[in-house]
Amino acid sequence: PLIVAKVGLQSRPPPAREGKPFKSFGEVMAYIVEHEGPLGLFKGIGPQIFKGLLVQGILMMTKERMELLFMLLFAYLKTVRSERLQRLQSELKARAVPVAEKVASGIKEAMPVTSK
Repeated sequence: PLIVAKVGLQSRPPPAREGKPFKSFGEVMAYIVEHEGPLGLFKGIGPQIFKGLLVQGILMMTKERMELLFMLLFAYLKTVRSERLQRLQSELKARAVPVAEKVASGIKEAMPVTSK
């Protein structure tokens, strides 16, 4: 009803008012109720409701799809990261074992052998 009153307030006055413009929302609403009945305040509500349902439906559908895509993206990134970390861990382990064996053998050689 407020949109109908706003349009009535902004547009040219109807011929029944003889060019006298409306001064307030209340005056427009009273004129509409008097000349068209209470349902006149709800002119054009059907297309507005349809538009709202359509826009909200598309928005909800898009939001759900985007949530799903981001969840899949983050899951993929998590698996890629864990695979990369495992590969780095195995490479470091492969490099560290020979170094550790070399250090251990060097320590064994450097330590004097004592027997009782």
